[in-house]
Amino acid sequence: MSASNAYAGQLAARLEEYRDLGRKEATKHRPPTGATHPDTNEVALKSQADGFVSREQSAFDAIVADADRSTLDANSRVVELRSDIAQALADNTILTRVGAELATDRTALVDATAARIRAEVAWRGFRATNGITDMANYPESKIFHWALIIALSFGETFVNAFFYRNDSGLLGGFFVALSVAIVNMTTSAGLGTNFRRKNLSEPSQKYLGWACLVVFVPLTLFLNALFAAFRSAFEATADAGDGAQLREAFQTAWAEAVGVFVARFHFGDLSSFLLFMIGIVLSIFAFWKGYTSDDPYPGYSLRDRRLKEAREAETKRQDLVKQKLKDFLVTHRNHVQGLSGATGTMITMLSHRTSALGHAKRTLESNVAAVERDYHLVLDAYRQANLAIRGTAPPEYFTAQPDIAGKVSIQAAAPVEQEMQTVLDLLEALQRQHRDDLNGKLNQLQVQMAEVLKTTYDEFLESVDRDAQAAVQKDIQLLPATA
Repeated sequence: MSASNAYAGQLAARLEEYRDLGRKEATKHRPPTGATHPDTNEVALKSQADGFVSREQSAFDAIVADADRSTLDANSRVVELRSDIAQALADNTILTRVGAELATDRTALVDATAARIRAEVAWRGFRATNGITDMANYPESKIFHWALIIALSFGETFVNAFFYRNDSGLLGGFFVALSVAIVNMTTSAGLGTNFRRKNLSEPSQKYLGWACLVVFVPLTLFLNALFAAFRSAFEATADAGDGAQLREAFQTAWAEAVGVFVARFHFGDLSSFLLFMIGIVLSIFAFWKGYTSDDPYPGYSLRDRRLKEAREAETKRQDLVKQKLKDFLVTHRNHVQGLSGATGTMITMLSHRTSALGHAKRTLESNVAAVERDYHLVLDAYRQANLAIRGTAPPEYFTAQPDIAGKVSIQAAAPVEQEMQTVLDLLEALQRQHRDDLNGKLNQLQVQMAEVLKTTYDEFLESVDRDAQAAVQKDIQLLPATA
């Protein structure tokens, strides 16, 4: 019942108003002596009092109806709860259901484990073949590794642009310098990258790797001598855009560069010497960056990355399976735990409903009594004020006070209270009957959860590993047929 509709002495507040009305009516000789029914003022007052009583009764009836619905729901729930508890106590299929849960992810996990085994075999085989004892060592980001070479290539280009400038200006020298830097740095880096092959056990690979070093030394001397000699010849050309003059300049530089191997090479000026030395230093640096661009054993980093990816994929799959298993076990445990506490929750709820219904009865009786008391108080004040002034006899009904509390009934609460007590008795009996059994079941589930997450899960992983090994072995047996 809302605060605006509840009775809070509204009738008593009209006491003086009705005294004044009684005096006014007396001066007009009303109500007449022979009147058999109350006048309009008394009718209005009684109507207001009846309204308050009716609202109090409606509020009480709503509480009774709500309690009745709750009792019916609780009674239905008792039947369901008894069945659920019996089913939970008799359920010994958790290990079977765990097996079914694990089976749903078995194929994916076998595939991930088989991929990891294959990657491990390839990794170990490569190490054994090449006598490797150290872990793979390679840069995580090749972009960052080669970024320094690219930056130095552009730096060499800008520096060499000043050395190669001629009548065409700095722009013409820039394009020549860019070509020189590309040839110099890419050749050195490529030879350095392939020099790593010397570490492999296969003889042809070793020869190829050492051959790269053998080629690098004379080639670096020749190329940088060529670029230094070409600088002088390019600077002397009258028209840098004339192809014939460029070919002649290049042929002259080539003949001059060949002399570096027979100690006939000489630098035309200081700029050519600086160009030669800068080129030598950057070529050595590019060769070293090429050598360290990956693991010293070509192919080792590829196998190492594949192994790491396979292990990570397998671990993620195992973690996913274990988490799903945990969620399944926790859900099952929470279900039993919920059954264990359901009776107590329902008992508490019905106890509150019982208390609320008792409070509603007392509130109804108290509020209706207050309405009737204030109604009679105001009615008496109205009549006494009228009697004090009027000069004729009052009507006979002045001696009677209407009964408004007789309309109130609390009988509807009795069967609801009785039914609530019956359901409470059933719930308490059900709680006493299964409290120990449910606690024992919870302890049993806790032990089973620990066993599943440890022993059963480990055994599952072992069986997955065996299946994965069988899958790998099957692939090996099929290899000759597919070759």
